[in-house]
Amino acid sequence: MRVALCGLGEIGQHHLAAIRSSPDLELAAVCDLDEELARRDAGTAAVYTSVEGMLASEQLDAVDICLPHALHREVAERALAAGCDVLLEKPLALDLEGCDAIVAAAAANERRVAISHNQLFYAPHRRLAELIASGQIGEIQGIYARLWIGGRYGGWRTDPEIVGGGLLMDAGIHRIYCLRALGGPVRAVTATMDRPRDEESFSVTMEFASGALGVAQGSYHCPEGTFDDRLDVVGSEGLAAVAGCEAFTEGDLRGVAPLRTRLGGAWEDDPVTGSWTESVRDSVQQSLLALERGEEPPVGTSAGRETVALIEAAYRSAECRERVLLEELEKTEAL
Repeated sequence: MRVALCGLGEIGQHHLAAIRSSPDLELAAVCDLDEELARRDAGTAAVYTSVEGMLASEQLDAVDICLPHALHREVAERALAAGCDVLLEKPLALDLEGCDAIVAAAAANERRVAISHNQLFYAPHRRLAELIASGQIGEIQGIYARLWIGGRYGGWRTDPEIVGGGLLMDAGIHRIYCLRALGGPVRAVTATMDRPRDEESFSVTMEFASGALGVAQGSYHCPEGTFDDRLDVVGSEGLAAVAGCEAFTEGDLRGVAPLRTRLGGAWEDDPVTGSWTESVRDSVQQSLLALERGEEPPVGTSAGRETVALIEAAYRSAECRERVLLEELEKTEAL
């Protein structure tokens, strides 16, 4: 599979490593505005500084897009129109309008789109999903996801027009799709934030169709060096706690078990291991290989759009200080 990678920033470097480490994927081209950076990382791949030039010159099977959120729609539409499948770093698009435009472009060109929700590939999270599906935790009562960070991200991530919001639409999106994946369909969202759509602190409550609640909380206002992305599940028959995902990369959790469970009356360490880096690798490789086989990817446009819809519901709730029904949000979007 001939793959082009657009964007060689921090996350782009991890996608680059994932493509190169798969014997079934060929890095055919790289594209970045920084030509020196592109040439440094390209190896034998062709180097471009414009997407248009790359698509016009190369015969590609897929384009992997690791660009700022505001560029997702434009570049995805161009790649799809050129006959390529697309892998997008999260989120699918800046907003729901962008999501729908990408979905329409994929359908019009008979191509597929995958989204890298990499934390769904994190081994402790996958193990947690298995425990829930098997019924060992019982009926889910609540799921709690944390995102406490000591200091705001820099670069383009400080601009809400490029991000599509603040912390929630940036790193917080991982908390939202993890809650949805573990808790099931969501019927309503209630949220509070310091500055909706440019927030540095947020609290989001999701009402699952099952009747359980999911709560995601996060803030940049923590001691310097803090990175806490724990996740806890409470069920009628047991409990489980994931110590973190990126926290093992960003912080100091040496000696801490990634997953602990209380299924038989006492807390125990689960033997599962994994890393954030491996989660990105597996997300990229499995997504691209599914596209190569003509299969639906692990995370497709439906799940990607739903995640953006949940965040939009949270923003609207924080702005109007009211509970937002997902059904009503979709009716509003359709008008």
